[in-house]
Amino acid sequence: MLSVIVLCGFAEPVRPDAVVRTLVPLVAASVRGLVRDVILAGPQDAELGVIAEHAGCAAFESATEAAALRDAIAAARSADLMILIAGHVPQAGFFEEIEDLLNMRGSADQSGRVLKTAPVTFYERICPALAPVVGIIASQSRCAKIKIESFQQLRRAVDARKSLRARLQSIMGRPN
Repeated sequence: MLSVIVLCGFAEPVRPDAVVRTLVPLVAASVRGLVRDVILAGPQDAELGVIAEHAGCAAFESATEAAALRDAIAAARSADLMILIAGHVPQAGFFEEIEDLLNMRGSADQSGRVLKTAPVTFYERICPALAPVVGIIASQSRCAKIKIESFQQLRRAVDARKSLRARLQSIMGRPN
């Protein structure tokens, strides 16, 4: 099972509806037994507590991205984490691939992965590896040992090099 941390509004402002739309697919994954808990992490003025109360999840608001991530990682109830930037929803087959990964390999300690967006720009379509990273799957113990400064620094420190085949679709819109 995974603890999912949804990172909201540090890199760029995120609309409340984008946070909610990111949470919706996690309900089905929770029903399937893949997601144990969900934690929202964001800036102090994001009012994530209201969304968390309605969604039945936890929220950590902090002045810095590093502090919010540290608090959320410490509060996670599963040994495996999926950290995801708000404003992205999974494409078909996303959770099936994660389930296969966790069943086949056991813990994310051996099978950390990066989560990328679906190719949008011309260059990303030609070379899908250029698509932005918007999440990671890694073990909680591994993430907790890292001195976190930001999501991007955590992503590099976890050193998950392989990406899932299934991608995340941006609901915030990016230029073509």
